[in-house]
Amino acid sequence: MNLSRIDRNRMVVAAVVTTIVLPLAFMASGKPSTQVAATTAPTTTYDLGLASSDTVDAPANLTGPGDVAPVGPGAIAYPADNSGRILRGKATFHRFPDSVAKACATNELPLGTVITVRNLNNGRKASCTNINVGFAPAGADIVLGTELFAQIAQLIDAPLPVELTW
Repeated sequence: MNLSRIDRNRMVVAAVVTTIVLPLAFMASGKPSTQVAATTAPTTTYDLGLASSDTVDAPANLTGPGDVAPVGPGAIAYPADNSGRILRGKATFHRFPDSVAKACATNELPLGTVITVRNLNNGRKASCTNINVGFAPAGADIVLGTELFAQIAQLIDAPLPVELTW
């Protein structure tokens, strides 16, 4: 059978319309009619007149606190001026000799630098002096003495995200 291009297009349109319209007609006829029944709202004790007052109380906490006039300028938090003397990394611990209890070791800063180490998880700080101990495990940027590490976190928290300032 030889159909012209126009006849083929008509058949395609009829097929598409049939596949869309027939399912919609069946779905529409299968649904029961939905009517909204008038229902009454549940009554409260205020509606029944059982309260000590005939007026309904205002909703709780919708009005908020009273307006308070500001006194003086608002406080603005400015970041610390470290002038590029800040570094973030991971800290771990190692038992140093008792003679260097307040020591730490990092290859990131010069020897003898006094470093403030801040635990980024809880904000605790400790200060130490950078020494050369030759111990630097992989994945740690600074190694603190055991007692010093215990000041800012528990030993089981190592390696710990820290911020170094000097």
